[in-house]
Amino acid sequence: MRMDKTSTGERPKVSEMILRMAEGFLDIGKDLEHKENLLRFACTAWNIACFEPAKRHSLISGYVEQFRKTNDASEVACKNLEDDMGQLIEEKDRLYPHVMIRILDSKIELVGGKEHIVVTSTPFE
Repeated sequence: MRMDKTSTGERPKVSEMILRMAEGFLDIGKDLEHKENLLRFACTAWNIACFEPAKRHSLISGYVEQFRKTNDASEVACKNLEDDMGQLIEEKDRLYPHVMIRILDSKIELVGGKEHIVVTSTPFE
């Protein structure tokens, strides 16, 4: 597994890669709970992006179907969700095509009044 390196030669943290991949997306969160939901969504997109393109479609379809059932969501809401997922996957592919790490958990912690993303991950196998 090859990891992209920062300008200092260090491997970036997974949380930093998620922030970069989802830049602007997480900012639409209205409160901490909404931001955490968006973070989990971005992490799901990251995980799906680690699969071969042929497998991605069925994973996205399953995710959207589960969203529709759980939230009694409209067709428009489901289409928007699918579009957002696709954009995040494209961004992960563009920024970190060789980073294959599975995200197991993510959360936002308040430290000194500032929001910090915490991500638990493992190599993708």
